[in-house]
Amino acid sequence: MSITRRGARSYLVRVEPFPAPTLRTKEDAERVELELKRRKALGEHYEAPPITLGDAMDGTLARLRATGNPSASWMALNELAAKAWEPLRGYRVSALRRDRVEDMTQERAAVRRKSAKIELEFLKRVLREAKARGQRVDPAIFEIPAVKHRPRQGRALSVSQLYEFASWFREDVSRMVLLAGMVGPRQKVWFSLTDAMLDLKAGTMTIPASLAKSGREHCIYFNDLEARLMREQLLARAPGTSLVLPTQEGKGWTANRFRDRVWLQAVEAAAKNDPEKRDGQPSIFEGFTFHMLRHTAASLMALAGFDPAAAAERLEHNDGGALFLRTYRHLYEGEKR
Repeated sequence: MSITRRGARSYLVRVEPFPAPTLRTKEDAERVELELKRRKALGEHYEAPPITLGDAMDGTLARLRATGNPSASWMALNELAAKAWEPLRGYRVSALRRDRVEDMTQERAAVRRKSAKIELEFLKRVLREAKARGQRVDPAIFEIPAVKHRPRQGRALSVSQLYEFASWFREDVSRMVLLAGMVGPRQKVWFSLTDAMLDLKAGTMTIPASLAKSGREHCIYFNDLEARLMREQLLARAPGTSLVLPTQEGKGWTANRFRDRVWLQAVEAAAKNDPEKRDGQPSIFEGFTFHMLRHTAASLMALAGFDPAAAAERLEHNDGGALFLRTYRHLYEGEKR
């Protein structure tokens, strides 16, 4: 007998060499037992009952959540990739063909190459798992070439440019821009920064493990200027909130709201009125992103002669300074001249 009753609503199904699933009803257990025995008898010729791409994607996402304790950002990336394939969600996995998948990938790549690359990789993972579970999959899909994506070139501001850029933001945001361009943490840290994470007497900011990319608590030491900007911000922020850098209403920023309501207008104004802009040349502020403030902070550290290991610790790199040296020492052309 392959079915063992483990409780009032628990039935264990054992069919070697497959993992032993636990089902809630005897009927489900008998159905799974029959399917596993059929799979064992047919071997490589076995085909599981057909499922839709939506079911396959949901299964992959569920397994990702259940294994390896994935970070919230990693799960969000995969969930976003799954949304790109929503138009095909109702298709049976066996009915998917290379031409449809490739056409959708090319359309997406024309707009967002990096997103198209991630989404195609996610789909191939889903289909590989479905194939391993007995689904029939068009092998030509796995031969679709990976989307080539060239990372955006890093861009860093000088100290004077950083202050010029910050001047185009509202007062409640300008200090965030200055601090992000000096200290270096990622955007989500600034949006989540609270009083409890600051110790201005000691001159430190402690990033909890939940916000750290490494998954470990991380401490950053301020210089005098950075500590002064923090004190000014605490006095100027909206009352009644523990957030250090809230909205004017004292609420937390979201990435979309910040971009649409604050960032894009300020970037456009800074680029249009850039005093260093040369005729026929784009402004350094044109298309500037929040992440480039992190590039700015790292590059100013390099320019100031920071020890690479200390800079890597401050930036939450885990390589002892190799990325810092490779990435941020080349951004100021004036040094070469």
